[in-house]
Amino acid sequence: MSNQAMKRVRADLLDDLSATLLELNAEQPKLVAIDGRSAAGKTTLADELALNVRLRGRPVLRCSFDDFHPPGHKYRSRERPYTPLSYYEAGYDYATFQTYVLDPVRYGSTRCRLAHWDSFNDVAFPEQWSDVPRGTIVIIDGIFLLRPEFRQYWDYMIWLQIDWETMIERAASRDVAWVGSAEVVIHRYRTFWIPTHTLYETKDHPTFASNVMVDNSDPETPTLVNRNAFEG
Repeated sequence: MSNQAMKRVRADLLDDLSATLLELNAEQPKLVAIDGRSAAGKTTLADELALNVRLRGRPVLRCSFDDFHPPGHKYRSRERPYTPLSYYEAGYDYATFQTYVLDPVRYGSTRCRLAHWDSFNDVAFPEQWSDVPRGTIVIIDGIFLLRPEFRQYWDYMIWLQIDWETMIERAASRDVAWVGSAEVVIHRYRTFWIPTHTLYETKDHPTFASNVMVDNSDPETPTLVNRNAFEG
């Protein structure tokens, strides 16, 4: 497939997803989750989708769940490593995320706070509240977003799927710059991230909860897929 054809495939998917979001009732703000495995392309899709929707005239806010890790997350990850279960239970500040983002948007507040904790520097982000005009679409990317206790909030849920080897290959390329060794990245993904994602996917079945699944194994040619092909 030519580069032009691949770009058209991705543009078509973005247009289809944007059209679906634009059909959501514009009288109230809407919450959209983009979940999936590490390195699945969640942030990239969320950014592109937000731009696409904004260009069509709908107000959009962007939020990343990675800005809601708890204080000390960086040091716990390094010095007292999480287990898959402890990461699932305590790797994110779920209560603060709900208080600052989910509840305000869902229950009609005129503003929300889209970022809480800078885990890289282990400091709070400057307190900044964003206006939430009527009809705003808030697009949020991150793992664990389709946990059962959050599903009542989402107006639309997108699951990005990649296989384990693709996840590891992308992570090794992406993370080596700050980890320093592809071997360390690969070991971490095989011993921690695969078990963590497996725990989440077998416990909460996020693929079945999602409104749509996208196979993003080739980010240039993402495709809508049958969720039954990936469950389990």
